[in-house]
Amino acid sequence: MLGKLAAITGNAFRETVRQPVFCILVGIALAMIALSPTFAMFTLFEDVKLVKEMGLSTILLTGLLLAVLSASNVVSEEVRGRTALMVVARPVGRGAFVLGKFLGIALAQLAAAGLMSLVLVLTVRIGVPEAAYTKLDTPVIWAELAAAFLTLAAAVAANYFFDKPFPSAVLFAAIAFFSLVFLGFAFLDKDLKLVAFLEAMDTETLKACVALFPMAAVLTAVAVACATRLTLVVSMVACVLFFALGTLSEYLFEQLAATSRLLWALPHTLLPNFQVFWMGDALAAGSAIPWAYLWTVLGYGALCSAALVFLGMFLFEGREIQ
Repeated sequence: MLGKLAAITGNAFRETVRQPVFCILVGIALAMIALSPTFAMFTLFEDVKLVKEMGLSTILLTGLLLAVLSASNVVSEEVRGRTALMVVARPVGRGAFVLGKFLGIALAQLAAAGLMSLVLVLTVRIGVPEAAYTKLDTPVIWAELAAAFLTLAAAVAANYFFDKPFPSAVLFAAIAFFSLVFLGFAFLDKDLKLVAFLEAMDTETLKACVALFPMAAVLTAVAVACATRLTLVVSMVACVLFFALGTLSEYLFEQLAATSRLLWALPHTLLPNFQVFWMGDALAAGSAIPWAYLWTVLGYGALCSAALVFLGMFLFEGREIQ
């Protein structure tokens, strides 16, 4: 059973990263993060904070779009194209089908979010050109440009010589080269002197990015559950509505706490509180993010994702596939 689940997961992951729209969205997000200092340079003493806010928001919204589009292509299209019928007709089970699809898309989301997080932390290190005398981390800029050039060159070579899909080749090459850049400068300060690992990086921004990973998993679980029954447009509307309610749940239901504990607990039980994943306010206030809190966030995201995956299994069990 585990072998079949692994096969479905691997197939869903490959299908997701091979989609041109996946590559395009990630590329646009990376460009927005890398160029965000040019938009923040006209603010007064809030430039770095704005870069962090824009970067986290870009990672979050890109994750939402990738979740809906990937789930629609990997789940809905297979159901409508009767590919899912050939899978569930074998001794696999519909539950394993939904779980495997979720895990595959979630892994692709993790790869994309990880890549965007690396670029955001490197962008924060470079700094914002707020004045002519501002000293930027020029070596990091050149290293990122070199990583981007090598990424495209490696993807083209893999596609031409080994017939590898270009979108997935770009993603894997970008992860490899930008990881090397990040690891290399994690031991170097702005004067290129050796320092302790991550001492020259903004670790609080890195923690804030990590806190978004379980949120991406929750959004993926919602998208997969919707894709078992709904079309792309309806799934998009449902996921955006779910995201909005989850983001505003703490504000919407705080008035119920004074009325009844039951009325307060019921919506919080049925609807995740996405504010626990958002660390932008902590970064703006200059507060430290404890590692223990990140473990709590990861556990909370895992529980919410599991509940939504079970909901997707239930919805898919009752669907007739012809």
